[in-house]
Amino acid sequence: METVIKNSGSSTRRSGKIPVGGAVLIVLLGRIGDVIFTLPSVIAIKNARPDIEIDWIIEDRCADLLLDHPVISHRIVFHRSEYQSLVKKKKYREAFCLLRDLVRRVRKKKYDAVLDFQGLLKSGVLTGLARSSLKLGSPSTYGRMREGAALFSLQVPLSDPGLHLIDRHALVVRELLGDVPFTREFFLAFSEEDRIKVDDVLSHKGWGNMNSPTGLSPLILLHPFASWETRQWPMASFLETAIYFLKKGYRIGIIGGGEKSQWDLLAPFREYLEKTEKTEPDITTRMKFFLGELSLRGTGLLMTRSELVIADDSGPMHLASALGVRTLGIFGPTDPVRLGPSYPPGSRSVHLDLLCQPCMKRRCPIGTLCMTNLSPENVIREAEDLLSVPLAKQDRYD
Repeated sequence: METVIKNSGSSTRRSGKIPVGGAVLIVLLGRIGDVIFTLPSVIAIKNARPDIEIDWIIEDRCADLLLDHPVISHRIVFHRSEYQSLVKKKKYREAFCLLRDLVRRVRKKKYDAVLDFQGLLKSGVLTGLARSSLKLGSPSTYGRMREGAALFSLQVPLSDPGLHLIDRHALVVRELLGDVPFTREFFLAFSEEDRIKVDDVLSHKGWGNMNSPTGLSPLILLHPFASWETRQWPMASFLETAIYFLKKGYRIGIIGGGEKSQWDLLAPFREYLEKTEKTEPDITTRMKFFLGELSLRGTGLLMTRSELVIADDSGPMHLASALGVRTLGIFGPTDPVRLGPSYPPGSRSVHLDLLCQPCMKRRCPIGTLCMTNLSPENVIREAEDLLSVPLAKQDRYD
């Protein structure tokens, strides 16, 4: 649905006009969810002003999301993983050279506006280093820029603390261009190379390929991992949910990055498969792991062939929602109103309503009751209801 970006809060209206053929720099390095939450604002800028060239500073772990994106002119990629590796090996000179190269690329071009959608120290410093007389910052997740980021740009005021982060970012667009049409579109693209890779992985697992699902039962994907321990729904609860849908005839795919910590967490799943391998061999053919085998875009492409994605509050959850796939996000300490799946009615969150929610804490002094007390029955009920919702958006990726 199309809306018009408005902000009833006070505004300095310093933005003025971006000249014809002007250039805008987006500063948001990661994470996956943050990139996805920012894309509708960037698309709104391009839709309102097709003549504007848009560059984006982004870390390598999320850069694939912007590869071949129709509204992005240039990606300025910071190789964060290489930088961290160099620091870990105490190769400080090489690490410094990476930072110096990033700064040179940021300062190479003069921009008519720089927009900080991250609102943290690292994005603030890069915003400060960029060459532009107009620098705006989003109120972001916490309603304000943090870690001193506001020293480097004009923070756009937040009129409604209940706004979703997507709509908070949209206020920056309004400050820049005035009242312009805004839709929750993401325009994520896939290449033939992505399709070939996903086909290879599916074929290796005995699940055919992207174009021949005939004879295969419908697929549900689980992403049972989170970056905060407080966001982690118990693995036993994920397993119980998986078993329920396996017995209903679904295929279950577990997706993740493939880190050792993820494999360790999946011990209950592996034990279940070992136990049922002889007694219920059909189960082992219908539950597969997809950990570290696919790129971010490959994972997204696999999602478009699923009936439902069930995930902790995480980047893959937001990716699934942005692709228009049925998405059920499991929320505990974080706020589903501000940070929930972005594409209703096919996306929704499931959560308890404890007095301490949402606390936004990475560690919990009372044992993360918001997650441990959320029963598989609650999640299954929401999932089954969501499976009954007809969707059309996946057709874009056929």
